[in-house]
Amino acid sequence: MVEMLVQINGLIERGIHIKTLDKRLDTASMPEELVKLVVGVMGYAAEMELKSLKKRTAEGRAVAMSRGVKFGRKKTYTEHQEVEVLKKRSEGEGYGTIARSLGMSRSMVQRIVKDQVEVA
Repeated sequence: MVEMLVQINGLIERGIHIKTLDKRLDTASMPEELVKLVVGVMGYAAEMELKSLKKRTAEGRAVAMSRGVKFGRKKTYTEHQEVEVLKKRSEGEGYGTIARSLGMSRSMVQRIVKDQVEVA
């Protein structure tokens, strides 16, 4: 909120007027002191709404996790590809070679190997 007030004060000092998209606020016809007050109140309300939104989001995420919902992107490779990657890697093949032979990206091969190491 402090950053917003500093920006607004900078605009006011440069003679720039502010109009909201819904046309409820037009600083061209208001005294400077009133503009600062209104902007301060609006900034405070926005900050409180953001905090409330973050809190509700965190609570919803916690409820979903307790229900067993899995977060993140779904795997884009099959179990067969995973087995092949691990087999070829244990045989000493490089990430790039494995990726080309299976039609995957190098980073995906690295991720599969890394995930397997973390599980073990």
